[in-house]
Amino acid sequence: MTARDEAARTFTAARRRRAWTYHVTDKTRFVVGGVEGSWSDVKVGTRVQVRWHRAGSERVADIVGIRAR
Repeated sequence: MTARDEAARTFTAARRRRAWTYHVTDKTRFVVGGVEGSWSDVKVGTRVQVRWHRAGSERVADIVGIRAR
């Protein structure tokens, strides 16, 4: 993960040399090493895997898998 915007509730993750911004909602689930996590677990520098859907022109995160360090 390369950036996080607390006010906008978005984060940016790079994949294949391209950066994608994802929006977080109250329905977004966070999973850290197989255990339920939270938005506060999303930090710059962590590796994430995102399951998302498109809402208009935005990418909305449904499930964010965070690799435990």
